[in-house]
Amino acid sequence: MIDQLFIEAILFQTLKLVPAILFASLGELITEKSGVLNLGVEGLMLMAAFTAFDVTYLTGNPWLGLAAAVAVSMIFGLVFGVFAINLRLNQVVVGLGFWLFGLGLSDTLYRAFFAVGGITPTVPIIGEVDLPALSSIPILGRVLFDQNPLLYLSIALIPVVHFFLNRTRLGVKIRAVGEHPRAAETMGVDVYKIRYIAVLIGAAFVGASGAYFTISLLSTFILNITFGRGFIALAMIYFGKWKPFRLFIPLIIFSFVDSLQLGMQALGVPIKYFFLNMFPYITIVALIPILGRRAEAPAALMEPYKKGG
Repeated sequence: MIDQLFIEAILFQTLKLVPAILFASLGELITEKSGVLNLGVEGLMLMAAFTAFDVTYLTGNPWLGLAAAVAVSMIFGLVFGVFAINLRLNQVVVGLGFWLFGLGLSDTLYRAFFAVGGITPTVPIIGEVDLPALSSIPILGRVLFDQNPLLYLSIALIPVVHFFLNRTRLGVKIRAVGEHPRAAETMGVDVYKIRYIAVLIGAAFVGASGAYFTISLLSTFILNITFGRGFIALAMIYFGKWKPFRLFIPLIIFSFVDSLQLGMQALGVPIKYFFLNMFPYITIVALIPILGRRAEAPAALMEPYKKGG
């Protein structure tokens, strides 16, 4: 019985951790398909996490916190677009700058408004949806049918993003400017406009990922609450070869290993916690030669574009 409960807990936690990365991966995939690389994903997630925490604390409504986090992330995405698209600055440098800015600003705001007297406030969260008839199925019932609604939304977005990029006019334009922006411009496509749209869509998705940490996973905010998951989201795109369905495979592997090491810590396995914390990242390194081969990025990724140039 203990073994069954442990397996159930690990599988449940594996899926529970998925939205924290999946939203950001799907959003950044759309952004990169337009030829723009946003390494500031981690910074946007941190600001979204704080915003969701702050608004939920003030209103008591985590859904409003989620909406505010998405809005703030899009504002940061817009500013990033100015630097990367209009000013044509180095996207790597700009992205890293946004990461550090988001890390510092989110912590500063939290310390200024909440870290008083050593008391860490908590906020209401978006909890699991219990489907009694299905969640009572042994092991898989709770794993699949007693999860957070944001999990189901994030997974549902995989085919939606695939359809959007391959079957809609806007999606095709995004792919076109990411592959051959000059050719796309000669066909009447506004490259700047399409890239801005892609960056804003990506930022919205990233905002949902950041918010998930404070209004679903932890119900509070701490320094660097995302623990580098923004960079993991970027890695998932690479392993998934810029395809929505394929990135889900390495994501599940990473989430499973992460959940397993958390379970091992809970069981009191005689291994130092900092070694256990390394396991998910060791998995990422191990996946490079397996899933990282023949990964083809959009041809114009990270290449600044000048209209009529």
